[in-house]
Amino acid sequence: QQWYTDQNVTVADGKLTITAKNESVAAGFPYTSSRINTKGKLDFKYGRVEASIKAPAGQGLWSAFWMLSSDSPYGDTWAATGEIDIFEAINPTTGTDLDFTGGTIYHGFPSPWQQFLNTRYDVDATAGFNRYAVEWEQNEIRFFYNDTHVSTITSESYYSYYYDEAAQGYTLAPDGAPFDQEFHILLNLAIGGNATGNEINDDAIGDGADMEVEYVRVYQCSYGLADGSGCNSNADRTLDTPAALRPGTAAYDIYTDGPATYEWTVAGETFVRPLALATFFDNDGALMLAEIADPNGGTMIDVNTTGGGNFSIYSDDGEGFELFEMENAAEIRFNLYIDSANTDADGTFQVKMDSGFPALGFKEFSVADLPQDEWTTISVKVNDLLANPGDSPLDLSNVLTMFVFEPGFTTAMHAWIDDITLTCASPGGCGIRPPVPEAPPITGPFRLEGTWRMSPEAGSLGVGPVLGDVSWFAIDDAGVSARACYFDDDYVFGLDGSFQNVLGDETWLEQWQSGVPEACGTPVLPHDGSSMDYTFNYVDDGSTGTLTLNGTGAYIGLPKAVNAGELPAVTTPSSVVYNVVETSNSTMTVYIEAGAGIIWQYQLIKTVDAPGGGGADLPPFAGTWQVTPVAGSLGVGPMRGDITWWSIDDGGVTSRSCFYDDEYIMGVDGSFQNVLGADTWLETWQGIAAEGCGAPVAPHDGTATDYTYTYDEGAGTLTLNGPGAYMGIPKAVNDGELGNPDNPGTVQATTTYLAEFTDANNVVLDIESGTGVWWRFLMTKTVQPVAPTESPVSGTWVVAPEAGSLGVGPMQGDITWWSIDDGGVTSRSCFYDDTYVLGTDGSFQNVLGADTWLETWQGIAAEGCGAPVAPHDGTATDYTYTYDEGAGTLTLNGPGAYLGIPKAVNDGELGNPDNPGTVQASTTYIVDMPDTSTMIVDIESGTGVWWRFKMVKQ
Repeated sequence: QQWYTDQNVTVADGKLTITAKNESVAAGFPYTSSRINTKGKLDFKYGRVEASIKAPAGQGLWSAFWMLSSDSPYGDTWAATGEIDIFEAINPTTGTDLDFTGGTIYHGFPSPWQQFLNTRYDVDATAGFNRYAVEWEQNEIRFFYNDTHVSTITSESYYSYYYDEAAQGYTLAPDGAPFDQEFHILLNLAIGGNATGNEINDDAIGDGADMEVEYVRVYQCSYGLADGSGCNSNADRTLDTPAALRPGTAAYDIYTDGPATYEWTVAGETFVRPLALATFFDNDGALMLAEIADPNGGTMIDVNTTGGGNFSIYSDDGEGFELFEMENAAEIRFNLYIDSANTDADGTFQVKMDSGFPALGFKEFSVADLPQDEWTTISVKVNDLLANPGDSPLDLSNVLTMFVFEPGFTTAMHAWIDDITLTCASPGGCGIRPPVPEAPPITGPFRLEGTWRMSPEAGSLGVGPVLGDVSWFAIDDAGVSARACYFDDDYVFGLDGSFQNVLGDETWLEQWQSGVPEACGTPVLPHDGSSMDYTFNYVDDGSTGTLTLNGTGAYIGLPKAVNAGELPAVTTPSSVVYNVVETSNSTMTVYIEAGAGIIWQYQLIKTVDAPGGGGADLPPFAGTWQVTPVAGSLGVGPMRGDITWWSIDDGGVTSRSCFYDDEYIMGVDGSFQNVLGADTWLETWQGIAAEGCGAPVAPHDGTATDYTYTYDEGAGTLTLNGPGAYMGIPKAVNDGELGNPDNPGTVQATTTYLAEFTDANNVVLDIESGTGVWWRFLMTKTVQPVAPTESPVSGTWVVAPEAGSLGVGPMQGDITWWSIDDGGVTSRSCFYDDTYVLGTDGSFQNVLGADTWLETWQGIAAEGCGAPVAPHDGTATDYTYTYDEGAGTLTLNGPGAYLGIPKAVNDGELGNPDNPGTVQASTTYIVDMPDTSTMIVDIESGTGVWWRFKMVKQ
């Protein structure tokens, strides 16, 4: 909300100072500040860039030391051109969720589909001068503060996807992009903005808030100048790098030797959706359409008009296609031959896509701008179609006509058209949505747990002076259509008490959020659905339910409607209370009084029911536990069960509420986690001055996600595995008490408790912490576990040790190029004993043993048995899988995860220069299971190279 001016930057006493001021010099900008850059003065590629900076503290202040591309070849739109934020201090020292000090890179697609990777700096940016730096080289960026290397990001994790004007098409830039071009440096102090939550504390600015800079330095590397590699002498090579990342892409024919037919198999049901070609408007016979033989083979479209008319390629069944994630980087491409002898030189034509006339988008071309009497390729961006609507806009969720070619009304034209395609890319995948069989109806009594949406019908959203009265405003049918980006928002209530707003790439924004007239747009903090720590409480008194959402930015219906009034006139609260009435098994009406006499009302429908609760066959400890909030639930004494030395009383239960809300979550899969929230009970041995509520302290802070537990029912013991995992209080360990010099204990890899259930939901835990010191905790299960659904592919698999179990050929199922024979099975015994473990919890692991079959592309002299080679060595423990039984696909997630042989990946073969593939973040296989213990696995490794593996379950 600042106006940048050169009057707010000064140099004095060896420092550069940028001052934010509470003053207005331009309408709509209540503050002033400065931003400076080196573009045109210092543009460079690679090296170390460093500055010593002290940032001002306070809500709404945003200090930045960053870099932008100076003249990128990757389009002209951020963030495909790249951004490196070496240092940002956003809302520093406020302690809110939006208090961030760290570094970030932006890359990927043009806004609003930018991707980013960031790292926090553990430093108070306002307490004094700190040094912030990046070391930037070809294919790698390293972040530092105060000479500590904290993060490394490689080119496997960033990319640039942009529209190449020269090639007339969207493309993925070469590896290393967008950070392989010259950049320049910027320094600025912003006020407000999305990252701050658009909240500003004027007291933080006062008479002026200063960002002070002692120096900015750019170092040229001592060697390796061409690629910047000479600056890596201070790198910490033990740091993990982010997972590999590339955009999801898809391509569809619209017309190739005839209209295309789309086919999907979903949940065992095959759906076929053909396209058709026809003339709907021939302008009284002026336009003639034919399909003729292509001289090069196949069929093409011949269109000839004496003026106007059009032809269409459309949905033959009259139902619309849902084109998802195509609004930012999708295009129609086709080949066009213009016969100049029968075409007006000054004529025009339009390419369209429609959702049923006149809901369409179009782009117009001039004949004079195009080659004639030769084939040329035309590219039409889908976002150009969206930007040029007909009487009403194109709706990508309901496309009836995929392609319209329409010569100008007075344009005579003769042309041939062929090879019409639709391609797209997005960060998370894109395409034409397959039909989905209708979900079974949600039955049974009302339960909140599950996924809800606003009911897409007139009257489902409204406001008035009393409940049931929406006379001030109520959504109508047109509003429902215009706000499609709002009516697909999900409100997800978990069985574990969690809540999440799932908004997708866009939702409905009002002017107070975006600063522009209301419309669909990228979600805005803090109402953007990015928080994963929201919770809910629901109490039903028999007639009206009270629903509380906990967490800044959590909401149902409209984010502006909160209990104190309407944003932005009031501040965003940390919790919002709603009332729930008129419920059924799949509907509910929710209302909120947003200030006195302003009642917002929402009608919601349940789209997905939550799974049922646990059962007797689940592990007894599975679920979420808390220390029972009663006197005597926590105590210590000289013998098991004796808590005469000390025990909690009612006053202690009240004062330690931050302890009694701690959760101890035990998964059905044996996982364990301490979930402590923002604060828990701390004691002086944890480094604080006096015991009380405070931020959790490592290693007992609940951040670890790899803890496990085992319960021996016969022995009556519960063992937690992982340093810092605990029940009750963290100081009570098996060899003593942490922080007690008279009974010293140590943080252990495992901690064992004695367990005695009083009923299915209550257990007494005892632990002897050193000799003759017994702690006791009474625990209550507060959330029941969810029984896992076992996947057909879960289990331990091997490649079948038989001839023909491994092979390759030109088509799926054809292994005529090569297949394993009996001799190969014998010589590759180190391969046939490899196991592929697919857990019931969705985990995956390659278990290879001491040796496996290696090929020369893995760095050995000759193929044979040998020690596994990273990343295909089976050491990773965080691989996962997803199995789509309907589509018959199995996807392994994690670089290096594989079935059969590691070289067979989706984009080619690793190590094959004629069919190059890359190690990918995920690999998808086609799976057929003729029986429950046999799996036929196929993968197309590049175009026309099909590998097949026959696998059997152990």
